[in-house]
Amino acid sequence: MKKSSDLLCTGILRTDWEGLRTFAAFIDAGSFSGAARALEITHATVSRRLQMLEASLGAPLFIRRADEIELTRLGESVLGAARSMQEQTRQLARTLAGGDQRLEGKLRIASTDAFGALFLAPRLPALLTRWPSLDMEFTTGHQNVSLARREADLAIRFARPQDGELIARSLGRMPYYLCGTAEVLATWQSDPKTAPFVGYDDGVPDIPETLWHAAHAAGNPVRFRSTSLVAQCMAARAGVGMALLPRYLLAPELRPVGDAPQLERELWAIFHRDLKAAPRLHAVLDWLEQCCREL
Repeated sequence: MKKSSDLLCTGILRTDWEGLRTFAAFIDAGSFSGAARALEITHATVSRRLQMLEASLGAPLFIRRADEIELTRLGESVLGAARSMQEQTRQLARTLAGGDQRLEGKLRIASTDAFGALFLAPRLPALLTRWPSLDMEFTTGHQNVSLARREADLAIRFARPQDGELIARSLGRMPYYLCGTAEVLATWQSDPKTAPFVGYDDGVPDIPETLWHAAHAAGNPVRFRSTSLVAQCMAARAGVGMALLPRYLLAPELRPVGDAPQLERELWAIFHRDLKAAPRLHAVLDWLEQCCREL
């Protein structure tokens, strides 16, 4: 009689990779709909793949209890195998991408919404005119992406990573200026403590920008809060209040309080070491360095 471990191996060997990938996505998301969004497939496809996976293995992988998912012992073993296969697939993808010597194809950059949309995007013609076969993609937001999982090929970050698998290339320093419209600036100059401000919400409490606000404008009325620098910039341009903004967002309506920046932050381009030999990565890195000389 075969051991249960032998039966598991036999079942996994005849199970397709899509079923294992869907199972891992389902556990990560905690729902059929979440897994469907992550995999860009339908709810029904997720359900069908999980049913087929359990049928091929001959036993249930999980039990639904109210809003919670409880893995069976078999489910825990299969999830471990799925995770291992995921990592091997990602490693293969990074190796293939790093060994691709063509200056063409997709390269995905992760950055904040403001930096990607308002600083990098207008400067793309210089890159794409020189390398017309590149296909650039931006992933914007405040959440860090995983370079190991190929959620992006290159990330723009304000901190140098400690992970030995990642390589960091300095892009210089980004200066921030306290600024406002002429009317708001006049209020600040006459009585700095009464001038209204634009700032961040509680979702980002410990970044240098919010710490600067806490140290220099803690008593000022804050008329608008947002995690988005784009929203902060537009509010400041409309005269809502003073804002601490990077120099590239200083629109004609905004006047800085002085020539010297109130804050500077280091900027880094981060990529996985498996991509370090890819020519298209270095072409984009060179472009980024040239762009950031204008910061």
